[in-house]
Order: sequence, then C-alpha cells, then structure tokens
Amino acid sequence: MRNRVFFSILCFLIAPVLISMYLLDKPLERTIEHKIGESNQDALSLVTYNVKLLLDDMVQASVEMTLQADIRSVLKDPGQYSKYEKLRLSDAAFKRVFSSYFTNTDITLIDRYGGWLSTSYVPDAKLSAYTGSDWYSSLMSQPYRQLWMSGDSRMLYLEQRPMVTLVKAVSDFPEGQNLGSISFSVPETDVRKMLRGLDGAVYLLDKEDRIVSAGGGGMQGQQAPEEIVMAGIHSSRQGQSIVEKDGRKWIVSHDTIGLNGWTTVQMVPYDKVFEEIVTIRRTNMLVLAAIFIVFTIVTLSISNGMSKPLRLLRKKMTELESKQFHSTIQVAGPQEIAALSQTYNDMVREIRHLLQRVKQEYEQKEDMRFRALQSQINPHFLLNTLNNIKWLAYLRKDDEVGDMLSSLGGILEGSIGRDGSLATLRQELDYIGSYMNLMKMSLGAVSLEIDVPDELLDQEALKMMLQPVVENCLMHGLKDKASGGAIRIEALRNEEQVIVAVSDNGAGMAEARLMELRKRLEADAQEEPSRRIGIKNVHDRIRLQYGKPYGIKLDSMEGNGTTVTVLLPARKGREGHGGEA
Repeated sequence: MRNRVFFSILCFLIAPVLISMYLLDKPLERTIEHKIGESNQDALSLVTYNVKLLLDDMVQASVEMTLQADIRSVLKDPGQYSKYEKLRLSDAAFKRVFSSYFTNTDITLIDRYGGWLSTSYVPDAKLSAYTGSDWYSSLMSQPYRQLWMSGDSRMLYLEQRPMVTLVKAVSDFPEGQNLGSISFSVPETDVRKMLRGLDGAVYLLDKEDRIVSAGGGGMQGQQAPEEIVMAGIHSSRQGQSIVEKDGRKWIVSHDTIGLNGWTTVQMVPYDKVFEEIVTIRRTNMLVLAAIFIVFTIVTLSISNGMSKPLRLLRKKMTELESKQFHSTIQVAGPQEIAALSQTYNDMVREIRHLLQRVKQEYEQKEDMRFRALQSQINPHFLLNTLNNIKWLAYLRKDDEVGDMLSSLGGILEGSIGRDGSLATLRQELDYIGSYMNLMKMSLGAVSLEIDVPDELLDQEALKMMLQPVVENCLMHGLKDKASGGAIRIEALRNEEQVIVAVSDNGAGMAEARLMELRKRLEADAQEEPSRRIGIKNVHDRIRLQYGKPYGIKLDSMEGNGTTVTVLLPARKGREGHGGEA
C-alpha cells in the first residue's frame, strides 16, 4: 500500500501541479498584464475626465464672461467708458468667475484698439509683443476661434509661474466681427494635482507632444520622452501598449481629450509592476515543494498503520449504505480511525438535523405565503368599486361628487404602480389636474397654469413626481393666501436635460429657511422619516433612477413665492409602459 500511495502522489498530485504551473505560467502572466493595463487605463481615464472638466469649466467661464452685455459693450466701444467704469465693470465680472469656478486665475480682456482689462498688470511692451505675434493675428483673423496654450505667465504678466491658458476671440454676433480677445489662465499646479494620484510618470501633452504638465512637476514645454513617441499615442484615441528601450520595458497608457486634442499619458516600468508577482511566484514554488515533501513523508508513514483499520472501516460503512443516516458506526482501532468514525457519526446526525430543519422552514414559509395571499387587497377591485360609486353619483345628478371620485380614481390608478415606476410628463400633468380638482374643493380657487411644449409631453418621468411638489405649494406657499393663488408648471429642454419648474405666487420663505431645506435636500437618504420633506423623497427617487447630476433644486424669496426645479435626462417615455426603477 505504501508504494501505491507514493506512486499516486507522484502521478496524480505532484506531476499534474508542476505541468499545470508550467503550462499556465505564460497565459497567467499575459492575463495579469492585460488586467493591470485595464486598471491603469481606467485610472488614467478618470484623470483625463477630471482634466477635461477643468478645461470645460475654463471654456464655460470665458464664454459666460464675454456674453455679459457690459463686457461686450466695453470691448465694442471702449471710448464711451471712463477708466473707472471699465475697472468697476471688469472687477464685477472677474469676481463672478472667481466665486463660481476658480480662485487663482489670471484673466485678461484685450479690445481691438489695444486697450486691456485684467486681473494682473500687463506691461505695454508685453502687450505689444503679445498682440503682434503671428499666432494672435491668426486667432483674430476669423471669428469665434480659440487656442489652447501652455507656458509661464511672463508671456503677458510680470509674475513668473507655469500656466495653462485658453485664448479665445470675442466675436460680435450675428455679424461675426471680432471685438477683441479673452485670455483665461489657470495655474499648471491645478492640473498637476490631478496627475499625481497615478503610479509612474504621468504627463499631459499638447498636439505637438510638448509637455503641458507633469505629475512630478517641471518639464513644461519640453518634448515628451521617446518611449511615448514609440508607443504611437496618436494612432488611437486611447489605448495601452508595451514599449522597450535600452533593455527596459514600459507599460504606456494614453487617453485623448476631445476638446482640444491634448493627451494624458502614463508610463509605468514593467519590472516594477511585475516585481511583486515574480516574488510571490518564487515563494509559492518553495512553499509547494515543501508541502509536497512533508505531505509525502507523512502520508507514507501514516499509511503503514492505517491499512488494516481502513479495510475494517470500509466494510462497516458498506453495511450502512442502505440505512439512510439512521445508524451510527462503531469501529475499534487507532485514535485516527476512531476520530474518523466519530466525525462520520456527527455528520450523519447533523445531516438528519438539517433535513428536519429545512422541512420545518419550508412549512413555515408556505404558511406565511398563504397568510400573505389571504391578506392582499386587489387594487383593481378598489378602482372598480370607486368607478361604480362615481357612476352612481352621476346617475343621481350629483356631478360634484362624481367629479371628485373621478379625480380620486385617476390619482389612485396612477399611484398603485401597475405599469411600473416610470410614466410620461403627459401622465404626470393629468395626475396634477386630477389632484387640483380635489384640492379646489377644500382650498378654494387656486389657478393652475401649464406651459409645456408638445414635444416634451412624452418626456420620461417618475410616477407621482410632481404631486408632492404641487402639494407643497398648496400646503405651505399658498395656505395663507385668501385669493389669487396661482401655480405654474413649465418645462423646457436644455441640450441633454429637461427642466421642469413648478412655481407659486405664495409667501415664499426666508433665506435661513431656504438654506435649511437645501441642506436637508442633500442630506443622507437614511434620514429619519419624521424629518423628511415630501420633495426630499422625490429628490432621492430621481437620484436613484438617473444619478447624481439630476434631482431637485429650490429657489425662493420671502414674499415672492417659491420655485421648485426638477432636472431630468432627456429621454422619451412610453405612456402606460413604465419600467421599474
């Protein structure tokens, strides 16, 4: 038996493990290499997204500033303003940008006559060199052009610090005549902070492969390392490749920013990535070898003293095959065999106990399911009964009661959710109409004005999304208004968003109360129900369905009413076929 055990260990354990390790080593290495590449690419894509957000904010801020009527007027006809008026208008515009987007930004407006307004002093010599450059002339030769640049701030200012700059032509519309330009610069360190979170060397490159920013600092304006050029980063928008130079391998990942063609690149040394894996592989080999040696020695030793007791145990277990866990094994022999027998007996008892417990739990679940079915109320029965009462009221010429029951039926049918949790904006407005018909019976005349374009009536919405908002208007905004109360619902589409605004002409609320409600609106969704507000539930449902960019915003002024704005993604819904959230 000892020889058979040794031969079995050699043929069926050691040899297969060694062969498997040999055959799987390279595929495993390629798989790990691929997974690491994917992980690096995902992390780099996130950094690229953050950089793109910063650049998008720069574009948006510059556009918003140049669209201000006062700024455009100063650029178009600077002679009609005194120096003080120019400074006052530009300071106000700059402060709005700082409070909304950035805190450490250089902004300069240059009109077509050579005048300037800036957050920093611009020497005449630098201004002349700036406006007389070829690139500036090319920029101003056509309307609406923009140019992304990197370099230090000495190009236009006295202070020296690395910057990322957007220079944009300010054009008059619809004529398209350039009124001047805006230079919008943010510190390069703002970009560098985003790059530092990744392993290896990380760069932001312009279209000519010049370094805009590096995670390690410095190097701005230098050409990208040769390894990046070898990786062919311009052959695809994003990707990952392995480059070898001077006997050293690098994993190079890249991602392109579509806004301006700049590229984020990460270079990670191949050896560094696989260093721990190689160490783990060697350690595993040593551990496996030690385990195999010890296992073989112990197994051969034990087998000598267990051959006879094992044959006896096998005979006894064969006799118990037909008893279905109702008999135990009694075996005399060495301690190991006795322990094995005891373990087997314990297992039999445990299985018998588990079978009994499963049977009891199944019977309990069936009983609970039966009781639950008995206690269910069919919502269709309630609707049918309500409709019968409604028609009975009409037959008795009590139209007011019939109308109230009809409105109540519409609300009940919308709230039971038989078509899922989604609806269309058209259905939501129908629910609001029914709800207002009911509320007018108790609150008096409150006018409802709806201004929703036909093309938005099929917009997807959450079921019963607007009713809590309208109820909030009635119960809080208009509760003390004796007459003339009005609620207005309007909707419009803004690119990929649909904005639904519900406003009233009620009492409004104080600034402190508004801030408190906004804070509670953004609070944790696990807040206790007694402190929740109706629109908070709607806000949380929208966030769960569509994500964080969407939800509810509050605006109010004491004495001037309240406006609740609902932000939804522009999606076409299917009436009567809402899906589950």
